[in-house]
Amino acid sequence: MHPDEKETERVQTKRVEFWQLVRGFLAQNLIFIDESGVDLALTRLWARAPKGRRAHGKRPSQRGKRVSILGAISLREVVTYCNLMGSTDGLTFEAFISQKLVPKLWKGACVILDNCSIHLGEDVRNLIEDAGAKLIFLPPYSPDFSPIENCFSKIKSILRSIKARSYPELAKAIDEAFSQVSSSDLRNWFSHCCYCASPA
Repeated sequence: MHPDEKETERVQTKRVEFWQLVRGFLAQNLIFIDESGVDLALTRLWARAPKGRRAHGKRPSQRGKRVSILGAISLREVVTYCNLMGSTDGLTFEAFISQKLVPKLWKGACVILDNCSIHLGEDVRNLIEDAGAKLIFLPPYSPDFSPIENCFSKIKSILRSIKARSYPELAKAIDEAFSQVSSSDLRNWFSHCCYCASPA
């Protein structure tokens, strides 16, 4: 399922324009960034049960405060990530770019963001471009062009299985989840989103 707006001529034109722009970069130079939210009530959505029986599980009634995870991935590695209490705002995102991302950038890298309002600050662009990288925005309604969506799906699946019930446990679980993102995962996610690369 996807929004009706994705099929409009305007959005389809922007999707084509995005590919015309991004094909000028090697897949190895692309970096995708996004954020996602988790809490202390994550638990598995599915479970096994004997034939004819229904699986049961418990979910905490108290979610606690939301924790934001910010991450950046490339074809080769998890470039950087962090977690913080509460929602991500523009200032927090700029701090992530300057403190966590910029030291990892290289000349010729291309950073790709969606059009979330917190990504649109002029300081974000300046920080990235001053480091010798380029900044490109995804077309609207196009999460299917972003491999980090697949990455966060895996991260959340791992967090659901760990079932952290305190903030220190959750921080440790987030580290564990990112450590399980393999080079094969990254290649598969980039390929799934149609960013072609030579085999490792």
